[in-house]
Amino acid sequence: MSDEMDSPEGSLARYRALLAERPDYFRAPADSPIAILTADQDILAAQNEEAARRKLNDLSFPDVRVGVLASDPYLGMLTRDAVRFADRSLGVYNRHIGEPGCLIMPIIAGSIVLIRIFRHATREWAWEFPGGRVSPEEDPTVTARHELEDEIGATNPIMQPLGSVHPYPAFSSACIHLFTATVAQIGGPQIAEGIISVETVSSARLFEMVDNGDITDASAIACILKAKLRGLI
Repeated sequence: MSDEMDSPEGSLARYRALLAERPDYFRAPADSPIAILTADQDILAAQNEEAARRKLNDLSFPDVRVGVLASDPYLGMLTRDAVRFADRSLGVYNRHIGEPGCLIMPIIAGSIVLIRIFRHATREWAWEFPGGRVSPEEDPTVTARHELEDEIGATNPIMQPLGSVHPYPAFSSACIHLFTATVAQIGGPQIAEGIISVETVSSARLFEMVDNGDITDASAIACILKAKLRGLI
């Protein structure tokens, strides 16, 4: 992250560019209770009110920059908006503009395929489904097919889209496209991605793993629910 982006001026300049390039990120439904403020005087007023609120509540976080605070080709952007809340008070609101992803529940001979993967963010092993980031302009179904081949060695899957979910909408705009995929065979795990094994379980065992906390990934649980509601498992 550059020094220019670290400065209030750099963060706001990137924000202005983003506003011009992607106005959809700043859309305002007619009934929205939170308005994004973009005029210079409104931004300054929101920053001043936020700073006063933090001082009143003994919050030792003096950074009230508005703009693009950080960006990454894999994670997307962390932005901070100047806003007017429903009660007409002003302040700032952090927001993650996330990259889309995909998640696929593979099914082989009536059993469900799970991967055992190490997650750096939690520093724990997890039971999940194959998935990954959807590149700009790529069809999520194409990405999903690639991920199945890369992570579990499955080729020529029969794909069934299940829609999409937002795993953490309170903070992030990122959506995950969900699929089931009927596969004829599976191979070994993708060790380079931290996947240690590929396992098959029955539907009953899958539901048990959700219930007892063995599966905690929100997108995986949403995928299981959608597949169940559609009679696919």
